[in-house]
Amino acid sequence: MKITRAGDYALRVLGYMASEQNKGKVFMRNELSRICGVPDSFLGKILQSLARENILESERGKKGGFKISKSPDEVSLYDIIKAVEGDVMINECLLDKEFCESSFNCNIQAILGSIRENLVKDMQKYTLQDLAAK
Repeated sequence: MKITRAGDYALRVLGYMASEQNKGKVFMRNELSRICGVPDSFLGKILQSLARENILESERGKKGGFKISKSPDEVSLYDIIKAVEGDVMINECLLDKEFCESSFNCNIQAILGSIRENLVKDMQKYTLQDLAAK
């Protein structure tokens, strides 16, 4: 599994937002783009994905922007990656049992499934609060 640029940018932006959230700030997309070094148009898509999964709230209007919708200690790294990249998978056969004719007696599938479960558990241990810690 490889975290894509979208996942990396989401973690970077949300970590910054969480570190500043105690000030009750609403962040403009272009401000986040500039501060975090993320291309503005790409960031727009990432922020929409995070808002769709209720990790962010979007506020419209002149003073609108984005803010984290939950306490930073309630949002796991797994939640963030899943929101922008989809579910965490190690290989194709874990996603689709029909992918391989040998899946009914395959030890590889069981082993990779266990690795995936442990990876997800580890990603769920860390939160935005951890990203925001200095």
